Amino acid sequence: MHLHLVGRIVSYVRAEYQAYQLAVFHDLPNLLGAEKPPRIGGFVPDVFAIDAPPSITILGEAKTVEDLETEHSREQLAAFLTFLRLQPSGILVVAVPWQAQARAKNLVAQLQRQLQCAGVRAIVITELAG
Repeated sequence: MHLHLVGRIVSYVRAEYQAYQLAVFHDLPNLLGAEKPPRIGGFVPDVFAIDAPPSITILGEAKTVEDLETEHSREQLAAFLTFLRLQPSGILVVAVPWQAQARAKNLVAQLQRQLQCAGVRAIVITELAG
């Protein structure tokens, strides 16, 4: 499920932000030597996309239902929001199974309020296409 969710993020980013010349790094199994996302705030996102010169930065994170409720996930999403707050245009894309969509939206909104990251665009997508 996790790899499918990461694939959804990559597809979403490429489709929605095709107007940008993005370099998209991800942790999907692929060609030898492909670059993985950098560590951000002590955590490695599943997807990292940026253009050059930097005008947009996108971090993507895939979470299963069980994983979404952990302290690790909360700390990870907080670190990503804090990083994105400092970018010219920061976007967080979280992919979850459809039944966790409302919980993911609530969690991200709560973190945005706590961290004063209202300027970071947060998008929650599901494993379902469309």
